[in-house]
Amino acid sequence: MDEACLNLNVYRAQGFNEYDIPVDVQVEIARSPIKVNSLGFLPTPVFERLGILNLGLLDQQLLLQFLQKHLPAFGGDPDKITIGGRSAGAHSVGIHLNHNYNRTSGPSPLFSQALLQSGSVTSRSFPDASYPLYQTQFARYLNLTGCGGSTNGTDEEILACLRAAPIAAIQNAGSLLYYESEYSITWPFQPTRGGPLLEQAGSVSGKNGQFYHVPTITTNVPDEAKLYTPGDLNTNGDFLAYVHTLIPGLNAQDLSDLEALYPDPTNYTLSPYANSPNSTQYNRVSAAVTDFMYVCPGQETAVRMSSAGVPVYKSVFATNNSFPTWQGIPHTSDTKYTWEETLQGGTKGVQYPEVGKLLHAYFADFVVSGSPNGKQNQDAPKWAKYVDGGMKLPGLQLRIEPFGNSRVEGDGIRRIQCEWWRDENRAARLEK
Repeated sequence: MDEACLNLNVYRAQGFNEYDIPVDVQVEIARSPIKVNSLGFLPTPVFERLGILNLGLLDQQLLLQFLQKHLPAFGGDPDKITIGGRSAGAHSVGIHLNHNYNRTSGPSPLFSQALLQSGSVTSRSFPDASYPLYQTQFARYLNLTGCGGSTNGTDEEILACLRAAPIAAIQNAGSLLYYESEYSITWPFQPTRGGPLLEQAGSVSGKNGQFYHVPTITTNVPDEAKLYTPGDLNTNGDFLAYVHTLIPGLNAQDLSDLEALYPDPTNYTLSPYANSPNSTQYNRVSAAVTDFMYVCPGQETAVRMSSAGVPVYKSVFATNNSFPTWQGIPHTSDTKYTWEETLQGGTKGVQYPEVGKLLHAYFADFVVSGSPNGKQNQDAPKWAKYVDGGMKLPGLQLRIEPFGNSRVEGDGIRRIQCEWWRDENRAARLEK
């Protein structure tokens, strides 16, 4: 099957009904942008005017509707569906979870539980289609796909050209734009605010309590951004410029705040970001971006939902999987542990198999009962519900470590930084 056919809209374009799609395909919410790419997430005012933004999110919704209709035929219960994802997949899960704009009480009509690993509805900046960077990227995308000549044409002419473009050209354009933005982490293909299922900012949904009241797990790893952030920033100016490129909406006071929240190791010898392994600012910028993109948004999910009386379970997955020491425990460290991968067919599994069994059992119990504490893990630490009491009495989270050191702890690490990133008045400048 061509990779493009992972997008259900491509099936439709080829004349298939959505119910003709083969059922022997493993489907998950967590399709990364590099897979679906521009076929599902192409932010541009052209698509906004044509009403075709966020096709990838609509694909996911269609899948959930398919399960509601047909799951009983496979012996499943449509009232017991857990949606889950990691990274971009977790962002998608967060979007579905926070799309309860009518503030309906009880579960979603499409799912009953949610599991977010390293992501949430506020993890990334999700600007609208008119965002200047998006318009620059779309112009380059048209040129790369051979549609540059349609730039001054009508919306319909631009769309017709893109539909006629060879799939290889579309894949090439998407890959080039993605990798060109990798250094600055300004990825071009992701959900667009104002489009379907993200008609309003995620921070607004959280503030208004517009999320489904379903049992939820939210997890992070300690050094998320060390997988992405560059190792060639050496001065305070480099640090500020990098963060400002990633988040253009930050004002002068915001940047000054960040200098205090993340002390410059070149001027402050006691900075926790001193002794970076490659460049002076690596630990510092990695910590700031980790908080901005993952740790603080995960805390936001837990705080908002638990404050509404929803059962939420939060964890820090502090177990490596063969990443070098200088990289800490970065984004995706928990990926193979989720499936309890072991050595099979000569391929490398996980570094600490017992942790994989622990995590897999917690998740299995959660899927079955809505609680991670069940018969699968009777001898494991009880995963306490998250109930937040602010900085003086933070909620409890499960810290997962090898060698039997997993334990319950308070969610107080980098809490001061997270209160800053989660500030309601700053959310608009962060495009969250």
